[in-house]
Amino acid sequence: MKLSLILPVIIITFIFQSCKNEKREISFEKFKFSLPEVVGMNSDSLAKIESMVLEFTKADKFPGAVTLIAKNGRIIYESEVGWSDSAKTKPYRKNNLFRLASMTKPITCVATMQLIEKGLIKLSDPVSKYIPAFKETGVLDSFNSIDTTWTIKQPKNPITIHHLLTHTSGIPYFWSPTSYSFGPPNYMGIFKKLGNIPALTPSDTARNLTESMNKLAKVPLAFEPGTRWEYGLNMDVLGKVIEVVSGMELDDYVRENISNPLGIEKLEYFFPDSLAKDLVPLFWADANGKMQPAVPNPVFNLNYPIQNTQKYFAGGTGMSGTARDYYLFCQAMLNDGMLGEAKILESETAKMIHQNQIDTINYPWGPYKFGYGVDIADNHPIKPDGVYHWDGTFGTTFWIDPNNDLIVIQLRQTGGNIPAIGEMNESLERIVYGALKKN
Repeated sequence: MKLSLILPVIIITFIFQSCKNEKREISFEKFKFSLPEVVGMNSDSLAKIESMVLEFTKADKFPGAVTLIAKNGRIIYESEVGWSDSAKTKPYRKNNLFRLASMTKPITCVATMQLIEKGLIKLSDPVSKYIPAFKETGVLDSFNSIDTTWTIKQPKNPITIHHLLTHTSGIPYFWSPTSYSFGPPNYMGIFKKLGNIPALTPSDTARNLTESMNKLAKVPLAFEPGTRWEYGLNMDVLGKVIEVVSGMELDDYVRENISNPLGIEKLEYFFPDSLAKDLVPLFWADANGKMQPAVPNPVFNLNYPIQNTQKYFAGGTGMSGTARDYYLFCQAMLNDGMLGEAKILESETAKMIHQNQIDTINYPWGPYKFGYGVDIADNHPIKPDGVYHWDGTFGTTFWIDPNNDLIVIQLRQTGGNIPAIGEMNESLERIVYGALKKN
């Protein structure tokens, strides 16, 4: 196995063209590099990341990982560990494409906030203003598990854009492969009865976002909007709102208003067949938590996103890309909406994303508060208060630490119930914060 720890010290300037739109010169230095010591971190400590990932890989708990760390606007650490095939002939590479899954959500939130800045959307707007089918959405009142019927009651308040951004709308997830599930227990039956509504990316090429969101509007809410936090298909609904308001398909909107201004080349919903060689295959955990190549299933298309015939742009799960391209998005967020001369959000708007937006509503997933599409560390045992982060169901994770001017991205490609994912995430956190030099 070839392992590499790459710490270049030369500043590299790239002039490039965007993936799909017209050529466009980027006037800022896209990537800057530095030794960790220059920005107050320890190289020997960060080197433990590579050995940590290798340990998990040898134990068949993960196929591997690509890791990127940046501080003070400079990439200070990159490593590529593991294999993208079970025969161990294709090592992970920095330019590999990873399915980012729910790491799409912060991008969708930024797109939404851009339209709010322009006055085209208000946080208080009811979703039904843009998707009329949600005028009829009720709150689940009773459910009969014998015949899978239910009754609803009218909500006291409509679902708003704010509710979608904060997962407080009552719209649940329902995805339930054989290994694990999201969402309240009754909802698998409800979703099944209403017909397929993709929770990830559709396994057929005929799926239509408009049709799916209209069908989702028939699903009863799990609770009164604004009263609880429940992870759900909120960002997929926002994706459709963005399309309605902007008059553009979601992928085109993101490319024109986020990716191109930031100089991002490979952060897309779909890629051409020519890039199939760069897509990391998906591994799944067996009953013992060991990695096995994923097999075709009705929940997820294993060829995604190398299928340009598909047109389903899932605002909550649909994007794929490289660690370096996602880093550019993170750096713009750390800079309060700026990267070089490019501005994707006003400073105050960008800060709203990582401020507590759920007030006193309980966040059930640990020592965090919740902003718009990200959780925010609050009395976390390792991360300082104010660090914001999100994960993807295929083993991807990132966090941004405004106080330490720090970005951490680690991309793996796994599915199913991965028992070791919490252990690996915690190991990464401890190594990173152990590498900070004390003043």
